[in-house]
This record gives sequence, structure tokens and C-alpha cells, in this order.
Amino acid sequence: MIAVDWGQAGQIGGVGFATVFALLIILAVVIWLTGLVLGKISMGKSETDDKKRGD
Repeated sequence: MIAVDWGQAGQIGGVGFATVFALLIILAVVIWLTGLVLGKISMGKSETDDKKRGD
């Protein structure tokens, strides 16, 4: 039977688990920032359209 170093196995699992959560948090922040930028761009376009219409 193969000897298992449970300390190292736990460390590898913990690092992998933490990496997944870190990447998910980074992805969530990037998506949130993209939404803010696109919202400001579309808001700017709607203000420009209002000025063209004379509103």
C-alpha cells in the first residue's frame, strides 16, 4: 500500500480551494467593473441622444 502524506495532501487541497475562490472573486469584480463602465457609456449615449432630440 502507498503511504500518503496527509499534511501535503491537505496543503495541496487547501491551496487549490483558495485559488478557485480567489479566481471567482477576481472574475466577479471584473464583471462588476465592466457593468459600471458599460452603464456609464450607455448613460452618456442617452444624454447625447436627448440633446439631439431637443429634450
